[in-house]
Amino acid sequence: MALHGVNLPLAFVVQEAIWQKVFMDFNISKDDLNDFFGGPAFLAWARMGNLHGWGGPLTQNWLDQQLALQKLILSRMLELGMTPVLPSFSGNIPGALKKISPSANITKLGNWNFVDAKCRWSCTYLLDPSDPLFV
Repeated sequence: MALHGVNLPLAFVVQEAIWQKVFMDFNISKDDLNDFFGGPAFLAWARMGNLHGWGGPLTQNWLDQQLALQKLILSRMLELGMTPVLPSFSGNIPGALKKISPSANITKLGNWNFVDAKCRWSCTYLLDPSDPLFV
């Protein structure tokens, strides 16, 4: 990428490990996080808030390895004169946060995929950007 002039590469590898640390500070359990994180093949869909829990759970070992990998990736990007672009918080949250912070402005997103007439894998939650929890 650097040889082709890319100087602002995306560096999304460690997103779930960071989210795990942040959400656990809000007292969200590992079980609730297992239901929130998509599996490795479905991370893009889960990160966009299209689904949750599908193809998971992610093991702690996998999350730790992603953190180590991201450190190597960032180091190499910087060596090549690139400026890594890291993900920020988009507002997608585990449903458990609604129970922990019932006064927060949280929206349950629409149903787009049903299994046995239940909205198991879709129906994700979004924290309103104007809510104090967002900051």
